[in-house]
Amino acid sequence: MKKIILIIGSLTFLFNVLLGLLLSGYPSFNMWVNCGIIALNTILTYSLYRLDMRDAFRITFSFLFASIAIVELVIGCLMPERLQDNGCLIAMVVLLFIEISLIAIANIMSNKIKK
Repeated sequence: MKKIILIIGSLTFLFNVLLGLLLSGYPSFNMWVNCGIIALNTILTYSLYRLDMRDAFRITFSFLFASIAIVELVIGCLMPERLQDNGCLIAMVVLLFIEISLIAIANIMSNKIKK
């Protein structure tokens, strides 16, 4: 499963770069923000399968992280091309924090259940 996650993440990353190069209405700032989103979500999903975690957590969070990644990609396409006072960027950071927190909590809970 780990290899599949890395392959899908890599293909999605390359597809995003290709779209950024071919579409004039897709600014390079937004393309690179979405590349970062794709890379981070691939790493987070991959980490679900690297940690010693119960399968129920892995499956549930895989679907949840995929859904959050789609929301982040839409936000990334619509965000303004600036870093300061950027509500879209703040929303993406908050979603990233939620994902990392969920991984940490699930890992702790999974280890407590196993004992």
